[in-house]
Amino acid sequence: MTSRYRDDLVDQVRESNDILSVVSEYVQLKKVGGRYVGLCPFHAERTPSFTVSPDKQLFYCFGCHVGGNVFTFIMKLEGLTFREAVRRLGERAGIDVSQSPETPGEREARERRERTYRLNELAMKYYRKVLMKSQAAATAREYLARRGISAEAQEMFGIGYAPSGWKALITAMGRAGVAPHLLVEAGLAAMDAAGPGERYYDRFRNRVTFPIVNVYGRVVGFGGRALDDSTPKYLNSPESPVFNKRTNLYGLNLAADSIRADGAAVLVEGYLDVVTAHQAGLGNVVATLGTALTAEQARLISRYAQRVVMCYDADSAGSAATGRGVGTTSGVGLEVRVAMLPEGHDPDSLVRDYGGDALKKAIDLAVPYARYRIERVLAATDMSSLQSRLSAVEAAVEVVAGVTSEVERAEYVRELAGRLGVDPSALSIDVRKAARRATVVRPGGRDSTHLSTQPEALAAPSDPVWGSKAYLEVERALIRLAAASSANRSRVMEEIGPEGFRIEANRMLLDMMGRRDREGKSVSHAELVEECPSEIRDYAAQLLTAGGIIDADTDDLEQTLMTWRHFWIQHRLGEIEPQVQEAEAAGDHERIRALMDEQKRLAEAVRGKRTLY
Repeated sequence: MTSRYRDDLVDQVRESNDILSVVSEYVQLKKVGGRYVGLCPFHAERTPSFTVSPDKQLFYCFGCHVGGNVFTFIMKLEGLTFREAVRRLGERAGIDVSQSPETPGEREARERRERTYRLNELAMKYYRKVLMKSQAAATAREYLARRGISAEAQEMFGIGYAPSGWKALITAMGRAGVAPHLLVEAGLAAMDAAGPGERYYDRFRNRVTFPIVNVYGRVVGFGGRALDDSTPKYLNSPESPVFNKRTNLYGLNLAADSIRADGAAVLVEGYLDVVTAHQAGLGNVVATLGTALTAEQARLISRYAQRVVMCYDADSAGSAATGRGVGTTSGVGLEVRVAMLPEGHDPDSLVRDYGGDALKKAIDLAVPYARYRIERVLAATDMSSLQSRLSAVEAAVEVVAGVTSEVERAEYVRELAGRLGVDPSALSIDVRKAARRATVVRPGGRDSTHLSTQPEALAAPSDPVWGSKAYLEVERALIRLAAASSANRSRVMEEIGPEGFRIEANRMLLDMMGRRDREGKSVSHAELVEECPSEIRDYAAQLLTAGGIIDADTDDLEQTLMTWRHFWIQHRLGEIEPQVQEAEAAGDHERIRALMDEQKRLAEAVRGKRTLY
């Protein structure tokens, strides 16, 4: 019996899942010409490189060069096999693919996942029942009442209690026919291998339990808060067939709709912070799972909003977590603001002491990260001590130097000079020196913290296509042609867009032109150069003025675009062969067929027998 799906079934699933609709569930897209662009979910970036073409039902990222159809997208994003992707999309479209055969490995993996989901659900119900009805849970009920957690909130979040006995859950599950080793597999129990024989015990004991539920409403794990001196105070489920703490956020199943509606997610540290906030009417609050914010969690947030408010505890640990979180969120293009809570408070205690309106006000008044850092520096400064004020100046200079907006930077300098009692011109000089130090070229191209204006550093010279001098000249020519007329800019935007350029400085220039067009402003070379960030200003001036003013000749533009397409095709052809080899090694015949079809189409385009688009 073959393990392949029937071709007609695959076609039916593909046709029933519009790629724009599917991708939009994970990525925020903006229409540009006939395409949609957004931040790539497969790698960290600040400038959108990811494109979706609804007419071709394809996606492609010009940054990491991942592309394909709706199956490829789901496979890559969710880590699925082709068969699993077909099944997932079939379920989404209401198409029954259950009769198609599975490989033994696929069947075993699916059964493990489903068994783990089922056991987690049973465990949640058991913990809930114990909390509500068992005399042994009296301390847990008193604790939740003392923390102000209502019965309604407990029900909404599925909060329960794990008894203090070593085998309470194992015994209860045993009565339902569940073997202890299956509870170990699900992360609900553990085994002591130190002594003779197999000695199983409950992982969660004498803890208030918080089910961790994914966005599809499935229980993937638990967090447990100790009610005695046990360590750690908070314990999470271990990795399991369905749980990875790096890729989940507590409360997202309840917060997703509010995050979309509000355009922002509020990120807190603890389970009770989330519960208390939701109980107070703040439905867009989620929490990490005992770790610093991960890139995977940041990308998860970016599916629903482009802004995140850090609302961590007002202490040194919270400040450090905020700093780490800001670095992570900026890597996926999220706008970051920071809620400044009163010293010594966390979101939970703020609500309990002052009410939900106090937390809402703190979130509404959230400030940029630079402002947050400056206020932290000033709060720790003894204004009566010259040495303390000088130390504050040194710390604040580094913060302000990292602000890219010249206007914002100047405002910070003016304010700091007044509050610290120093000369504003001297402070401004120190900031500029620090900013210049920060723009030292680093290797790594556009993923580096600061931009290089050296094309060779930005265009990956190891790449035989993108790194060639001929290609770099094509990019420069396209930028100069785009600057020559609005018609040219529209054409370049529609055909390529900023995300299609390999040189970061060129991306920025085209993006600036587009923004000025949308705002009804002129796109003169002088104004464009003046608006440029300092790190690319010299490059822009040289590029736009070299050889005089370029003519806005339509034929020149079309010829240059044709050359760019030729380079793009050559690059993509160079990628396909190793991808075919990978698909062959995996036995993925559907992927092989799609790649060969693409290869044929691109080769014909090179020979002029058909158009690329």
